[in-house]
Amino acid sequence: MEKQNAIEEVRDSLKYLWLHRKGNDAHAAVQDVIDAKYPKKELKPLILKKIKDGDSWRFLINLPPGTGFLEFKKISNLFSDAIGGSVHIEKRGKVVTMEVIMKELEKHYPFSEFDASKYPDMYLPFPIGRSAKGLIVRDLAKYPHFFLGGETDFGKSNMLHVIANSILLYRPESFVIIVDPKSTEFAYLDDKALVIDEMGDVGELLEKLNEEMDKRKKILKSKRCVKISKYLDKGFQMDFITLIIDEWADLPEEVQVDLWRLLRMGRFVGIHVVAATQRPSSKIFDRLGDMKAMFLGRMSFITADAINSRMILDCDDSAFLPAIRGRAIYKCGLEMMEVQTLFLDPEEAEKLYKGTAPRKVVNPIAIEQLPKMLPPR
Repeated sequence: MEKQNAIEEVRDSLKYLWLHRKGNDAHAAVQDVIDAKYPKKELKPLILKKIKDGDSWRFLINLPPGTGFLEFKKISNLFSDAIGGSVHIEKRGKVVTMEVIMKELEKHYPFSEFDASKYPDMYLPFPIGRSAKGLIVRDLAKYPHFFLGGETDFGKSNMLHVIANSILLYRPESFVIIVDPKSTEFAYLDDKALVIDEMGDVGELLEKLNEEMDKRKKILKSKRCVKISKYLDKGFQMDFITLIIDEWADLPEEVQVDLWRLLRMGRFVGIHVVAATQRPSSKIFDRLGDMKAMFLGRMSFITADAINSRMILDCDDSAFLPAIRGRAIYKCGLEMMEVQTLFLDPEEAEKLYKGTAPRKVVNPIAIEQLPKMLPPR
């Protein structure tokens, strides 16, 4: 017995030396965390394969019966701390993939890193941000709605600028509506989008959007198409409409019925909602839980506590983010990762439109009180 224990100790020592040899820092760090968190061999995750690409690593890991994926993913922060970099964990079939960058995410990535020409198959592409997997770009049309939350001054409004300008610059045939309670945040887009800064006009706006939705439903039905993508595939034309709401909590309570209807059915006809708020609460809207469920794509910047994080993401993760502007947790279904969003200053955004061809904005929901919403581009 003593001889067997001595052999095991020698094996462990050799394994440790092999793992911690020069140039193997990531593998050693990952294995050390696994050994610490899973002392029982029958429950220990097994690294099947490791691939190094510059500063990045990819580990393929098998989880034995009794070791759950969600439990394993919850210790991603321990892997990140041990490696001193950024980690992203996801499940593909029976194998877990861990993406690792051997350095922390930077605190600033410019909007210029986004090249929409690389995503011709996306209807409404926009950059989520940089993660351990690199630049993450998603199609708003696939979500079909996107929700942002978190403490003030940590990146919500900047992300709304990124989304709005990604669509306006690279999908100019679509129509963007921005509800701007601050009146000044999106003023520079007055001649490029329908910017509404009077909360009294939001009710009429949502009514007209619902009318537009009903009209589009009839058009799709006449062509036997269940959704806009099928309609477009047949060669017909129908522009996407994106409604961006900066500070959801400032909306008048009486408009929630029309908003709820848009969230439930607008996705099929190409109407998509992007909403942001600091602290979502059932005190704001009676149907908060039902409405929030319509937002498949979500992003939370740092929150004051775990309760606020759960309101946005249904988990605690954003409460433990570093206090870095633009740092957020992105979640879509089972996909969840820490990202650093791209930065876009409104003054810089305005310069991006110089030299673009002028065109007339066709407003399908013109509001009589706001004739300025139909400017030429």
